[in-house]
Amino acid sequence: PMLRHTTLIALLFTWIVTPAFSQLVCLPAPRLLTIMPMGGQAGSTFEVDLTGENIENVSEMIFSSPGITAKPVSGKENRFTVTVAPDTPEGIYDARIVSRLGISSARCFTVSQLEEVTQSEKNETLEKAAELPLNSVCNAVMTARSIDFYSFSAKPDQRLVVECAAEGIDSKLTPVVIIADDRGRDLLVNRTGGIIDFVPPYEGTYHIKVNDLTYQGSDRHFYRLVVREVPGDDRPAPRHPATARVSSMSWPPAGLP
Repeated sequence: PMLRHTTLIALLFTWIVTPAFSQLVCLPAPRLLTIMPMGGQAGSTFEVDLTGENIENVSEMIFSSPGITAKPVSGKENRFTVTVAPDTPEGIYDARIVSRLGISSARCFTVSQLEEVTQSEKNETLEKAAELPLNSVCNAVMTARSIDFYSFSAKPDQRLVVECAAEGIDSKLTPVVIIADDRGRDLLVNRTGGIIDFVPPYEGTYHIKVNDLTYQGSDRHFYRLVVREVPGDDRPAPRHPATARVSSMSWPPAGLP
């Protein structure tokens, strides 16, 4: 009798619940995957291109700061003109899009005080190295099985900091950064995602090589290469803003209002 009673309850539960679940309709969630460039200088206006999943009929691009605004570019799908107000603080902000299926997931968007450039031409050999001005940020995407080359001019009395921001801005890239001389011979190497604090031994042209640790590459292996001059003393070099790691053991994060 107990077995028959239990079986009857189970069948009754199934009869009630199954129609309710059969009527549920789950629409695909829009996902914003990449923004190129991934940031901009405060006080500037520029265009960005977006990629994502389930982002048909994108109508708006919104940010977590009122100082960053965007307008669709007429006739260009998934392209927006972004304006960053001059008083917008340096840092990382959330960027989202509004599409037919709703608001997307967030992606990092960085505001800096440095000149911003976007690398679009192939620079996978020393001869085709892209020239970078000091105190600039280069937005780029890594190609699989390749190395990106850059060049810059420096003097012995300068203290320079080179950093490749990737993991802290939602990129899949694990960057390897090398500073080389004018003939491409390695001088300093960083494989940990940190900075290279560099004082040039002579006046001339130097090169930066960037690649993924396992030579992976795609539109989601993007990076921001920073080359800046800092005071020649013992003060710590400034770092590119990065998202903070949060786990169940570290909640709430330090500084959370």
